[in-house]
Amino acid sequence: MKTIKLCLSILLVLVVVSCNKKDDPKPEDTKLDLTNYFITMEFPTEFTGGRTYNLPLLIVFNDDEKSTLYSFSSPPPEAISHQLENDNIKITYGSSNWEFTIKDQVITAVSGFVNQPKNVKLHKVPATNQFIGNYSGMLNARLVSNAFPFRYAFNQTQFGEEMVSDPTLDYVITPIKNVFAMSFIDSVKRYFLVIDGKLIVVRMKMGGTNAESFMYGSLTKD
Repeated sequence: MKTIKLCLSILLVLVVVSCNKKDDPKPEDTKLDLTNYFITMEFPTEFTGGRTYNLPLLIVFNDDEKSTLYSFSSPPPEAISHQLENDNIKITYGSSNWEFTIKDQVITAVSGFVNQPKNVKLHKVPATNQFIGNYSGMLNARLVSNAFPFRYAFNQTQFGEEMVSDPTLDYVITPIKNVFAMSFIDSVKRYFLVIDGKLIVVRMKMGGTNAESFMYGSLTKD
């Protein structure tokens, strides 16, 4: 009788364990949500006098496999498409097919580029606006071998720009992914990108002089 009871007890335990295993939830899908990320990279661009600067290119991932490419050297923004397959992000840009290999949320390899980019990085979208604060530094002119002092101030939705005096918050911006913004005011187009505490600026004046037509620089936070 004891043997029968022991067998029944063992069988009951096995049934309970089996049921618990069946009831265990399946692991959640760990596929990367690209809308929470963006990619930055740089391309060497020659200025007058043999000066070369690495101008940024930004890829922002939108919903439904649609993306937007922002180039600091050849605006305007362009619509592109993307696919995420296993550990690869595939970008279709015109006749080009770029591929980024990712491991542990780090880009480990790129392919498909005619001119190989530098400093290719996958960034997590920050939770807060990264612009807020004051920045100063020099902007280099593309067509003349000169650099000019500039100062910027930002709050959540506005910015100011001056060369010498303290900037006032005169203009409106709408940050994208809390790190990028564009403005086109009074024939002046500006691209702003905040990465690692640095403010990267491209400033273009339509119909401006050689010095004003295209200026670029990386400014530090005051």
